[in-house]
Amino acid sequence: MVYFLSHKSEEVYSYIYRALDGDVDKIRPIDVTRDVGVRIRPNYSYYGRPIEVAHVPTKIELSGPKRPILDIYDAFGLAVSVKIKDVIENFEPNVHQFFPIEFVWEDGSHAAHRFWFVPCNRLDTVDRAKTTFEFRNLWFLDGSKKELVFNRSQIGGHHVWIDKFIVMPNPGISEALKAAFDAAGITGAHYQHFPETD
Repeated sequence: MVYFLSHKSEEVYSYIYRALDGDVDKIRPIDVTRDVGVRIRPNYSYYGRPIEVAHVPTKIELSGPKRPILDIYDAFGLAVSVKIKDVIENFEPNVHQFFPIEFVWEDGSHAAHRFWFVPCNRLDTVDRAKTTFEFRNLWFLDGSKKELVFNRSQIGGHHVWIDKFIVMPNPGISEALKAAFDAAGITGAHYQHFPETD
């Protein structure tokens, strides 16, 4: 199995967050060289390439009541705990970017320390013969009941990646990494699973 990793919100409302420093609008990939996948634009998104450090925020304010901040939280992308960082680094050391950030409440008090997680593997991992979505130079996942199938040999030894042909992707993770997250008791994770072929 392959899993898309995202944040599972268990909060009653969608609370606002804002960066107190940095400039999210100016964040860009270090390398914007065109390849055959989704166009890499000079803005922040999950492209599977490292980003420039200069404008990454170090402090993010959370609105709403004080509450536990889960291991995976959504704030301009995935913000992850040191527990998740350690698991990923154990599988793929020195591959992905983890920028330290502090979450604070509106009164300025500390909420949590997290890392802004940027996956840095950009791969072509979908099995084109077995996937029933139509490939139109890119994969547009329209929410239909069609099947998305991944290819183990195309994934190779990678455990976290962005598929360069999927429009608006979540990070893909391996079954082994998902099992390690489960063993570590990771909170706040949502997993969407997909079949995988050889």
